[in-house]
Amino acid sequence: MSSLQRQNGQPQARAPFNHSTADLILRASDDVAFYVRTGILAESSPVFYDMFALSTKVSVAADPSEAKAASDTTPSSPASSPTVLEVPENSDTLDALLRICYPIPNPTFHESNALKPVLAAAHKYQMEIVLATLGTRLTEFAQDMPLRVYAIAIRYDMDTLARSAACLFLRHHWDPAGGRFAELDDISGSAYHCLLAYRRKCADTLANMCSGLGWLPDSRWTFMQCDDCKREPLTPSFQLGDSDVKKKPVNWFWQYYQRIAIRLQDTPCEEALDDVLLVTQPVRVAVNCGTCRSTSFEHMLRFVLEMKREVNRRVSEVALEIL
Repeated sequence: MSSLQRQNGQPQARAPFNHSTADLILRASDDVAFYVRTGILAESSPVFYDMFALSTKVSVAADPSEAKAASDTTPSSPASSPTVLEVPENSDTLDALLRICYPIPNPTFHESNALKPVLAAAHKYQMEIVLATLGTRLTEFAQDMPLRVYAIAIRYDMDTLARSAACLFLRHHWDPAGGRFAELDDISGSAYHCLLAYRRKCADTLANMCSGLGWLPDSRWTFMQCDDCKREPLTPSFQLGDSDVKKKPVNWFWQYYQRIAIRLQDTPCEEALDDVLLVTQPVRVAVNCGTCRSTSFEHMLRFVLEMKREVNRRVSEVALEIL
């Protein structure tokens, strides 16, 4: 929704920024006047707080004969006409910024491009509450566009958001030759490299996990215990958990495990295991075995839960370097 209304052909900010009782006017770059209260701005932004404090000190330091005249021009004087402060942000940006500061419903952002100029203004004016509010919305955007949100977070020193976006980036297939994003032009090559290095480390730790089964608690898994299912001579033997005994998995499970290892290299996160087809494929083979038929599905579901816990544990131990 536009931040403007028109009265007598002149652009006017929407309520509550059109009240004449305000003690300061912020004039946007497109000449729209926002009637605001200095107290709210001072509490929301240390930049505005310092600006107003400096204005007051200048008035007090003036010649006594001029003190009253000087104080009449400060934003804190209700008897005078509001001071006009010109800012470089346009009216849409200023409207959204102020609505987060004021005790009124926050603006709605349906796309990241609409949010970015508001974020830039909040960063410039050091408005922590606005940055926190926008950070929450950006986290939602990061579900679908983690790389773009990561770049935005790095640009505006939002480390927590950058780490969240990097984690969500693991869920998506990444093509180095894929489309470019304008946001990448706003960060250094080193910052981009840190993200890719983080992804590579996550993939490496999961590749190490999939090279064995030592992370899996020892139990009477049907895919390790069955004597009727076929095992290939070249299939390696593994120790499970604290067991000292090496066991060779059956073919249908070993083929599944190899497919999972490949999937985790493409998307190194626990969500890679959510594809139900990955479980149903080996179970279709297992039901042909009289021994595995009754337990294979249950055991595979348990195995997936154990593996997701282990994937999550290992990935959580990988740190994203933020320069």
